[in-house]
Amino acid sequence: MKNLKIMSMLLGGLMVLGSLTACGSDDDPTPQPEPQPAKELTSLKVNYTATVSQQLLDVATVTVRYIGENGHVASEQMSSTTWTKSVTLVLPARAGMNIQSTPKGSIADGEYTLSAQGQMAYSWLDQDGQQLRAGSTEQVPSMEAVFYADGLGQYLGAITANCQLARAFAKDYSITDTAITWGGNAGDDSTQSIDISDEGATGDNR
Repeated sequence: MKNLKIMSMLLGGLMVLGSLTACGSDDDPTPQPEPQPAKELTSLKVNYTATVSQQLLDVATVTVRYIGENGHVASEQMSSTTWTKSVTLVLPARAGMNIQSTPKGSIADGEYTLSAQGQMAYSWLDQDGQQLRAGSTEQVPSMEAVFYADGLGQYLGAITANCQLARAFAKDYSITDTAITWGGNAGDDSTQSIDISDEGATGDNR
């Protein structure tokens, strides 16, 4: 009888210890990882590139106008045949570029191989500046022809009017055409097209 009482007391003590252990585990749970913020589309990274022939730089002042970091038109004069610029724009935003050229005074007689082309590559970024989605590369309409000195003015005007690209970007990844007033030697609105004559475009503009 005495042994039964002792065993009963021991079993009771074990049950109390088990209960205390269980309560202790509830008070000290395993740490859970902090929830990560959701990725949110906030901005657009744009890489602009303009390329022109050396002879175009010889006979004209070439300026690239583009949408800069603040969303406004900025401009830089080309000093070499290739120009690049990278900007980050807060969405929704417009992005675009325009190649403009003005003749450098009198031009010597002779043939001139003139070309101008550009591109705008873009990708979508989250709030940490990390790429959420790769975009694409759009080409600015390119122009190339051989001209004589007396036909250069027409060609330079056509570069200013036609070598441009403008897009509007929204937070839902949609892209639409837009209009941008570039200013400068293009006047108040450089979106109007100027045609080159067939004679000039074939490279025999006399």
